[in-house]
Amino acid sequence: MDVLHVIHQFPPESCGGSESYVFDVAQRQRARGLHVEVLSGSKHWQPRITVARDEVDGLPVRRLHRDDFYFDHHAKTWHPEVEATIENLLRERRPALVHVHHWVRLTCNLVEICSRLRIPAVVTLHDYFTSCPRAFRRRPGDEACRAELNAANCASCAPRHGYEPEAELAAGIELYRDSYRAELALARAVLVAVGSTAALLSATTGVPRERYEVLPLGYRPRWPDQEPLPGPRAGEPWRLAFWGGVGRHKGVDVLVRAFRRLVAARPGRAELHVLGGPESEEFGKELADLARGLPVTFHGAFDAARLRAAAPHVGVFPSTCLETYGLVLDECFELGLPCVVSELGALPERCGGAGLHVRAGDDAALAGALQRFVDEPGLWGGLRAARPKASPGLDEHVEALLAIYARARRGSPPFAEPVSALRRVLFLQQQRESALGRAGRPGGPM
Repeated sequence: MDVLHVIHQFPPESCGGSESYVFDVAQRQRARGLHVEVLSGSKHWQPRITVARDEVDGLPVRRLHRDDFYFDHHAKTWHPEVEATIENLLRERRPALVHVHHWVRLTCNLVEICSRLRIPAVVTLHDYFTSCPRAFRRRPGDEACRAELNAANCASCAPRHGYEPEAELAAGIELYRDSYRAELALARAVLVAVGSTAALLSATTGVPRERYEVLPLGYRPRWPDQEPLPGPRAGEPWRLAFWGGVGRHKGVDVLVRAFRRLVAARPGRAELHVLGGPESEEFGKELADLARGLPVTFHGAFDAARLRAAAPHVGVFPSTCLETYGLVLDECFELGLPCVVSELGALPERCGGAGLHVRAGDDAALAGALQRFVDEPGLWGGLRAARPKASPGLDEHVEALLAIYARARRGSPPFAEPVSALRRVLFLQQQRESALGRAGRPGGPM
């Protein structure tokens, strides 16, 4: 069987949870005898659309670079030339099945392209992107959002350049909503990792709950032959650690502020390790400024060996967005560590009694939770003992995926009316006119 996985970014450019998952699944599928490739977007702009061939540990990867600015913006998710490029690639490759993991940095109608070519497509939703123009259901000020996706609810929050008229903003939000409704309706299966994700997606998009199928993600142990890490020795500073994508939506700035409070209250009793590259140079500088004078180490890019070498005692994941799974928790528990998480989304659901839960965005509450490890000698051992049982292994997960693939190939896709190319082009024209109106005088150049 020939499978093409499609995702927004891929190692070595980015090594977040969804990228790690796709890499693990693809390698395990290859070991099962499937022919597997990856089509990835890229955060790096090129002067023209480019598809570069790559190989990551023997896995063939095609990395597509867009040619326009601000291509992560919700009102630019469709790109006609990217659509044509991917359609041509699929005509050439003719995979038996396409597994879509993300659309951003590619184009918003990937499943529609597959449907047009009669190639079955399965979707795994790794976040709330299909229900939110900001992608993470996080309003300015870090407020988690559970509102229905429509122009009335989202216009005050959706990213904007600043010159768009309200009619254009509303049209862009509703085009975004309808595009992803069509994608999920056309897919042969739509997979999510936990039930709470399915419930919130259904409530906010109008896509029926039964459209979402819950399949917990498979986990490849990172340290299969090594013992869990020990707790701190007497007199040793507590090593607190965050690892993963270092973005504002992960609450890393909140963590550094909380750590400053902890250091002020209990000087010399803790250090903080942040593993992962920042989402932007500006955010990296902001974090460095917040951490000035504190015992904080920014490790940058990391792998499993570097994470274990940091020898953390507690994993801290204070996301300000509604997480949909959190593979970092599997890593945390495999290392034998308790954790501190925000109360949002799947993280408290998954960590159960092995972690402390704090209000998202509240650095004082987070500092208080971290201080408990310093002040309460029995806390660490009690939380460690309450770690949940391990997630399904990759072999079990891949077996379940293959059954879904077989079902997807046999069945007929649900009928859905895709968003028309005319509607997309008319919106592009609307965007052009408002930009021209800002650049020049009414009536055009003189």
